[in-house]
Amino acid sequence: MNHLLNLTKKELRELLTPGAVVSVLVMVFLFMGIGSVAGNAVDEATALSKIGIVNGDPSGHWSEFALDFIYEAYGSNASEYIVMLDTPYGNNEEIMKEMIEKGLNTAYGMGPGFTASINAKTQTTIDEYYIFTNNGLLGSAASAVSPLIIQLISQSISKELISTVTDPSAADFILHPIKDPTMQGSPDTRHTYVKGEVYDGVSPAELSAALMSQTMMVPIVIMMIIMVIGTMVISSMGSEKENKTLETLLTMPVRRTTIVSGKLLAAAIVGLVYGMAYMVGMSFYMGGIMGSVGSIDLQDYGLSLGLTDWILIAVMIFLAIFCALGLCMILGAFTKNYKAAQTMMLPISVLAMIPMFITMFTSWGSLPALMQAFLFAIPFSHPMMVMSNLMFGNMTLVLAGIAYLSVFTLVIIFITVKLYKSDILLTGIGQTKAAKTFKAFGVKRRP
Repeated sequence: MNHLLNLTKKELRELLTPGAVVSVLVMVFLFMGIGSVAGNAVDEATALSKIGIVNGDPSGHWSEFALDFIYEAYGSNASEYIVMLDTPYGNNEEIMKEMIEKGLNTAYGMGPGFTASINAKTQTTIDEYYIFTNNGLLGSAASAVSPLIIQLISQSISKELISTVTDPSAADFILHPIKDPTMQGSPDTRHTYVKGEVYDGVSPAELSAALMSQTMMVPIVIMMIIMVIGTMVISSMGSEKENKTLETLLTMPVRRTTIVSGKLLAAAIVGLVYGMAYMVGMSFYMGGIMGSVGSIDLQDYGLSLGLTDWILIAVMIFLAIFCALGLCMILGAFTKNYKAAQTMMLPISVLAMIPMFITMFTSWGSLPALMQAFLFAIPFSHPMMVMSNLMFGNMTLVLAGIAYLSVFTLVIIFITVKLYKSDILLTGIGQTKAAKTFKAFGVKRRP
């Protein structure tokens, strides 16, 4: 029993190193921060938002009835959130421009024949207008709720009609006086503004779902590459130290810069090959689980990528892999053996998870300046945002990301070469001059 207890204590001491404990605590606090960001995004998505109204039937009884219903739904704050637009009904592009001027993302429109159609026992429509921006999973919440609002207006009108219409043949009309825009055969009453163009018959919810099936592929692939290749690099360095092969390598007549560059380049090429393989697999996987949005072709809405865009994506992924491997080599320099190397991958994994979760729930443009700076500083953020930025023409952020990753890579290589030229790789951090000084100071302070 004593042997079991002693062995357990020994293993715990080796596994629960200060670095491992600090990494776990950092991950906890970072996830708390990510949860706060996601919570704010959820609050913004579910909170009351301003909407516009285009009333092409201002003197009609039923248009006023529908308007009263919307005002009652918003309650006492209705005057703050409901904006009557001045642009005439039917001029979709001008309506969208006025929405942008007034900071609106959603608007509803009733045509001149709205009341006349209902009085004639003919189904009518309510138009929907959207300004589409890429704001993650929750960015299209308003467009997902809009059909429900139209259905509620239709039900309210239906209740009023039931008491006045007795003709059984009008049952379908009485139950559904307003056509559901999502039903097959309904007219294109949904109008969405995307990159300066107005598109009919599509909502931001549909575009976001199709967009997510493509843009989420790169973050997942980046995560997989970093974890797989990073673990290989750190474990390899731990094994080299444990087997004493690193000492032999460092005594060879080869410049340390060449050793570092060779290790990084080989691992980066392997990572890029793995990335391509993962991309192919993930494209089939995402195509399978997102089959319900297969009818949405992003190219039809100006959200496609050309050859130059894919080259930029490949360059950014390659640089991100280089950054990750450089960080892994720096951390690996402080490992004592193969077992200790396993815990060193945790900080890199956390750095990769932060931008993945943040970009999943929100977008760069909707983040506060401090959070943007924090996200920009993480090298893995840029390849995770690059597809979305290229689709929406944010070339400044793309080029700034490539420049930042290039500088980051050079700095990482410089630091790694410095470590390889020092004695830390062989003697450990505890044998450095600074460590000896602190240790000596600590001894003197003991009673």
